[in-house]
Amino acid sequence: MVGAILSLSANALAVILVARFLDNLVVYSNWTAVGIFALIVGILNATVRPLVRALTAPIGCITLGLFSIAINGAMFWLATKVQFRDYYVHADFLGATITALVAGVLSGVLSALVRDRND
Repeated sequence: MVGAILSLSANALAVILVARFLDNLVVYSNWTAVGIFALIVGILNATVRPLVRALTAPIGCITLGLFSIAINGAMFWLATKVQFRDYYVHADFLGATITALVAGVLSGVLSALVRDRND
């Protein structure tokens, strides 16, 4: 449970950093929106992403796994489509793909730092 919360926090922090530095690609209304966005991305990655990866396995083999970048972008883009009244994160597909790529790297680094401290 603690690992899931730390992973979710790392994803939210990565999205905040990307939105801060790439402000022309990602727009968010407030901190709560980023937390909700990270939660939605986590749910999509746990439920929809395995199905999409299984259906697109031949494309992944042909592109030597690089198609997973497009899948990550699609998950981020789908998460931006879930909007609440006052909480939103907006990005087009290219912005979502770049955000997913940078946020994935940042999240991996942050998760590794947290994991090292807990061991």
